[in-house]
Amino acid sequence: MSDHTHAPKGRAFPGPWRLLSLASALFWGGQVMWHPQALATQMGGFNVLIGLGLLYATCIGVIHAVGFCAQGRWSQWLTWPPLGWLVSMMLLWVWLMR
Repeated sequence: MSDHTHAPKGRAFPGPWRLLSLASALFWGGQVMWHPQALATQMGGFNVLIGLGLLYATCIGVIHAVGFCAQGRWSQWLTWPPLGWLVSMMLLWVWLMR
């Protein structure tokens, strides 16, 4: 038997929060893959910040939805689900306000 211990999955934000993360990731990933030109037109064009925000919101949503828990301090900060939700909400605001 191994001495390696595994971190508990999704310990901070369980259940419905993980579903919210998955829905957010599928929404943004689907928007980008289905018709990226229409999304860019609705958002007023893509720039570096919007592109990185879409990538970050999608990745964090999937990471949290599958239950991954980072071990390092910086990794935990970078994969913190509320930060991904904040980015997703800011992108949604940009998308709806244009």
